[in-house]
Amino acid sequence: MRRFCTACVAFIMLSLLMQGCGFKDIDKRFFVVAAGIDRTSNADKPYRITLRLAIPSPKAEPGASKSQLESIDTATIAEGVRLLKGHVDKEIDFGHCKVIVLGESLVQSDYVEALTWMIRRRDIQSIATVAVGKPSAEDVMNANPPSERYPGNSLFLSFGTEGTDSPFTLQMFLFDLERRYTERGLDPFLPVIKRDHMTYMISKVAFLDKQKVKLTLSNEETQMYNQLSTQFKKSSIMATYKGKPIVALLTGIHRSYRIIEQNGQAVIRMKVRLRCILEQAPRGLYNSDWRQIEKAFSDQYSTKAETMLDKIRNTGVDPFGFGLRYRAMHRGSDATWNRWVKLYPNAKFEVRTSVKIDGTGLIK
Repeated sequence: MRRFCTACVAFIMLSLLMQGCGFKDIDKRFFVVAAGIDRTSNADKPYRITLRLAIPSPKAEPGASKSQLESIDTATIAEGVRLLKGHVDKEIDFGHCKVIVLGESLVQSDYVEALTWMIRRRDIQSIATVAVGKPSAEDVMNANPPSERYPGNSLFLSFGTEGTDSPFTLQMFLFDLERRYTERGLDPFLPVIKRDHMTYMISKVAFLDKQKVKLTLSNEETQMYNQLSTQFKKSSIMATYKGKPIVALLTGIHRSYRIIEQNGQAVIRMKVRLRCILEQAPRGLYNSDWRQIEKAFSDQYSTKAETMLDKIRNTGVDPFGFGLRYRAMHRGSDATWNRWVKLYPNAKFEVRTSVKIDGTGLIK
């Protein structure tokens, strides 16, 4: 009995010496819903960190979202986040940070350090969306859409599948960005966000190499890239027929390609099959020969696709992953990769498009 009492007293004394787990309640935390990283002109403090902190609200209706914006210039990203803790009265938590915006000045110089920080930090989810903020990440973070129900909800819906399905919006997850950064034969891309008064505008995509941005496509080229890379069918195609523009809504798309070598040159032959319904066209097309219209769509789409692919190749980036396909088709050695590095700058693209019109809409 004496031993049992002694053991109980010792256990109680040890329990008093033990520290707590450090857990803090939700009301003692500030949840970061979006983060922005910019490059400054100050060599001593080259980074500007902007965090959008959610303020809980009992209301869940359009315009009821409340958030707090905090910014700081710092020498390193990690130290800047710690310094921002002195600006707020609660613990900063990145567990709900679903969007990370990299400023245009940052991606035009070197985005590697920012990517390394995002990957190393344990409370940033790998499914967070990464984008480019134009002209800066801070400017994008200052947007406050009146339709927002929750803090950061507009950006979440813009990139997710629950909201809009825009053919001009591509999604880049953090884990995919890291994979494309480390993989040979596959380069990253990032959607471009621009503030339009109180809302966001996402209609372009930027291509990056292993260090910085190399090319930004136009709106029309962004839609075509989305069609060819992800086979996104909720989009449209346009052609000119007898001097008049015709717009067709895609109902189906299939893309495949082969890489062959001819006389020391890489030839990438791509086949594209499209099914569509005319959405905007002159009257009287119902009784005309649809084969001529289909041929016009096919020829013009192939020409535009080859022009876009040449434009991407000339900048030295490979967001489609042609190099990765070439490595998979050949022996996985450094010699194979070195050969592709020599072949890709002079690669030739041959796009064959087959367009099938299913109908002309309700108006004949």
